[in-house]
Amino acid sequence: MKRASMQARAAVSAAATLAGALVLCQAATAQGWPARPIRMIVPAAAGGSTDIGARQVARLMSAELGQPVVVDNKGGAGGRLGAQEAARATPDGYTLIYGNSITHALLPATSKSINYDPLKSFAPAGAVFWYSTLLVCNPNVPFSDLAGYISYAKANPGKLNIATAGLGSGNHFSSELLSQMAGIKVTHVPYKGNAPAVQDVMGGAADCIQMGEAKSYLDGGRLKVLATTGKARDPRFPNVRTVDEQGLKGFDATWWQGVFAPAGTPPDVMAKVTAAVRKATENPSTKATMFDAGFVPEFVPPAQLAKRIQGDMTKFHKIATDTGIELE
Repeated sequence: MKRASMQARAAVSAAATLAGALVLCQAATAQGWPARPIRMIVPAAAGGSTDIGARQVARLMSAELGQPVVVDNKGGAGGRLGAQEAARATPDGYTLIYGNSITHALLPATSKSINYDPLKSFAPAGAVFWYSTLLVCNPNVPFSDLAGYISYAKANPGKLNIATAGLGSGNHFSSELLSQMAGIKVTHVPYKGNAPAVQDVMGGAADCIQMGEAKSYLDGGRLKVLATTGKARDPRFPNVRTVDEQGLKGFDATWWQGVFAPAGTPPDVMAKVTAAVRKATENPSTKATMFDAGFVPEFVPPAQLAKRIQGDMTKFHKIATDTGIELE
């Protein structure tokens, strides 16, 4: 009995020693961080809107932290591959992920094959941009504003074709939300990306689409714009009213991008990451650089971002349940 008691005390002592060593190790890591380049996983291909935002933020974070923040594009499976890799990374501050509404809200809320939790697998450093899409249509459709769009759809249930980037894509969910709130029935036409979808809208094979990068098409008169889908007007099109302004009160299909680290990253390191993210967002060059992409810089602190993720997940899950969208 005495021997067992001594063994128990020894085990407790060893555990306490190990815990103390871990605390000291974390403190030392935080104090010396960053001592080498930082990898920022971008769960999208190079050249797209997510990549554009990530490179702006990484460049300014590098200047603030005194170490390169290197963008590592890991596209595939709608962003889940990059997010899964980041969730498994060592939580030492040397791996970050440039996440967004899709990787950290839509996919986790609707897909059965996601093996990470956006709130438990990651530590948020803060959101950096929000952006919206535009509801645009073929110039020959018999309406020119949202009221006409809704009236036509109500008079012709299922006749209006809405193109999207694919089943479960962001503009699919946004289109379904609009239809739900307006009480209309439209026909969803999924494509393999926005590029072929917008080509068919311009050609008349589909009627309308929600998309962000529409400026060149609008300037050329190849598309007709009805509304912007975000919480505020698109800064590139200040005269285009939001869906909310045109009668569907409370409609908000705003998308965001932000920076995260793997869960368990030392708090002192996270504080430094958050400070660098905030300065990158608030840098005067950021607004000018990101304007053409339709991004609005707005730093959202970690706790507030976590609440936003939870709210978005609830919204996306409801849309999927109500409309029967099933994702693998």
